[in-house]
Amino acid sequence: MEKFALLTALLLWLHPVLSQPTPANPQPASLLTPAEAVRIALENNYDIRISQADAEIAKLNNTRANAGMLPTVNFVAGENMSVNGYQHQEFFNGTTIDRYGVLGNNLNAGVQLSWTLFNGRLMYITKHRLEVLESLGQTNLQATVQATSAAVLLTYYDIVRGRLQERAFAEVITLNEERLRIAEARLAAGFAAQTDALQARIDLNQRRADLLNQQVATTAAKRSLNRLLVRDPGTPFEVEENLDNTYLPNGDALLQKILAQNPTLLSLQRNAEVAALIVDEARTLNKPVIVGNGQFNALRSDNGAGILLSNTQAGLTVGATLVVPLYTGGNLRRQVEVAQLAAQQSKLRLDAQRQFLRTELDNQIAFFQIQKQVFTLEDENIKSARESLNVSTERFRLGQTNALEVQTAQNALEQALTRRNLVLAIRSDPVSRIRLVGCVFPDIYSSSLNL
Repeated sequence: MEKFALLTALLLWLHPVLSQPTPANPQPASLLTPAEAVRIALENNYDIRISQADAEIAKLNNTRANAGMLPTVNFVAGENMSVNGYQHQEFFNGTTIDRYGVLGNNLNAGVQLSWTLFNGRLMYITKHRLEVLESLGQTNLQATVQATSAAVLLTYYDIVRGRLQERAFAEVITLNEERLRIAEARLAAGFAAQTDALQARIDLNQRRADLLNQQVATTAAKRSLNRLLVRDPGTPFEVEENLDNTYLPNGDALLQKILAQNPTLLSLQRNAEVAALIVDEARTLNKPVIVGNGQFNALRSDNGAGILLSNTQAGLTVGATLVVPLYTGGNLRRQVEVAQLAAQQSKLRLDAQRQFLRTELDNQIAFFQIQKQVFTLEDENIKSARESLNVSTERFRLGQTNALEVQTAQNALEQALTRRNLVLAIRSDPVSRIRLVGCVFPDIYSSSLNL
């Protein structure tokens, strides 16, 4: 009984160690869906976190104090000690002082206030500019979210295409193995030349090499996706290979979303607003500036010798300062002209982006619709290529044709499978294909950031 208890305790102690994943017992790969991949990226991606920090900085900068609308109050204090020498100091009443090593002490403290009362509305324009910059920070964050989501989806479906291509290569390898078997059987029976078997083996090895290269490319794409998700590059996962898609883009609806929600377009609009406000700020630089100031001071002075041995005083001072620019050598006019040109550039960039998005939307929708027709054609090509290969293989088995016909049929099938897989991956990722027009992603892709 004691031996049984000891064995049970030993097994319980070894269980956590034995259950750890090892090369012989790897951790099973979990299924990663496109929506889950985007969600993980939105939570962890470095670019998004950097953009969040930029947006928070813009929000913190948007204050009345930063715009110069509030006063500044400072407490100022100081103490100075001195050692002086008086060599024949003579006063009007005939008194003279001749002393050395005289100690002196001056102590002062005060509260100073400065408040810009008028500067040609510069402070109000600056506050408006800070508000636009805060909005721009949120817009740039949305742009980063969409760019990251698109990169995740593009990489995800590149992995899917790689998986489909691996299956295509595996099918072709099976067909090449059958062709090699027939060629070797015909060679052994004396019905065919050795070159048929050699060429079949060469083609088989080439397809095996193609499969290995595709597996390496798929693994590299997985590492890239893990990088976007801020995970260990070797984290195992599987992707959904069921690529059924019924997405039908609506050009008019997409265009409306583009003009209203495209982050790049909104960013350019905010930049144009900022540029216009900078023009207004430059125009206020030649206006008078009135700064109010107030000060409460307390002073204590002690001297070892001299006219005034001790002095204590306190008082309040209130005043204002007026500054009127009279001549700046044309510098203010230059600043206004430069700001105006910069504002024109911002508007031109905005108009150019609108034109680009309209054109690109039409191109992408046309491309997507054409791919539907191409997919149907390639699907028919695969059926025809398989049937042609079956006929050629049977004819080759019966000695009614040569190996070249079988090789040509196999190549036709392989090319059709490759083209179909590429079109299938493109059609199954409409968000990424249309993403460059900046359409808003489904809520699941941005809910974690409360956009």
